[in-house]
Amino acid sequence: MTATQSYLRQAAAAGLTGEVGGLTFVADRCDDPFTGRRQVLVEYCDPRIPACRAALEELRNKVRTSGQDADTILMRVVGDTRLPAPWRPRLTYVRHDGVTREGRSAQPPAGLAVRAATPADDPRVRDWLAQAFRNAYPGQEVDPGHHGIAGVMEDPGRMSFIAELHGEPIGHGTVLTSEQDSVTGEEFAELVDTLVDDAGRRGAAVAALVTAAVRATEGRPLCGHVVHPYGAEAADAADAVLRALVAGDWSVDHCFWESPW
Repeated sequence: MTATQSYLRQAAAAGLTGEVGGLTFVADRCDDPFTGRRQVLVEYCDPRIPACRAALEELRNKVRTSGQDADTILMRVVGDTRLPAPWRPRLTYVRHDGVTREGRSAQPPAGLAVRAATPADDPRVRDWLAQAFRNAYPGQEVDPGHHGIAGVMEDPGRMSFIAELHGEPIGHGTVLTSEQDSVTGEEFAELVDTLVDDAGRRGAAVAALVTAAVRATEGRPLCGHVVHPYGAEAADAADAVLRALVAGDWSVDHCFWESPW
């Protein structure tokens, strides 16, 4: 990950930059919008920091002694670099560059189709998004009116797709088509969520929804994410999803790793 010079200048002007062994990082308080968990976000760090255990520990100590009052540190790490304990993955971003590997473009089963959503589908899409956020944040009461869901629904670049089985809606895929990485400046499309109610058709429906999203956002990377929930069983399930994505047409772009304060 290469940060733009304008990003680094703005961070420095705001007093958000620090150094570890001459290597730069950018950190600021940024609480979790769904849980309210108090956290310091290391939005950027030189890629050489996570690769060095001593530098990583020095960064953690600097953040913890910076005068911030938080519960956790969340740090963006480029690629699939693995961090040692006490760090754990929290959110992994994957990217699809529009190329489908040979043999992976199978036709969906009979009766399964994907169409563009219409305004009449909005209540259903809100419900699916609320369920997705509840799955990602177990124990949190997230209803369709949550401000995070409203932000997705009202985004001018939102594009939703509906998966149907014999004409009946069974799931959705929702994309924000005009996103920009604040650190690198790269423009991309974000696959915010895919959720399919029909367990028997889930794999095929998700594949069809992703294909529709890739085609609709041709010309820019399509990024999705995997949330790593707390709890061993849920975390194992998320790891299995991530392995399946990487074995297919996705690659790890970056991961947000979490450390207790």
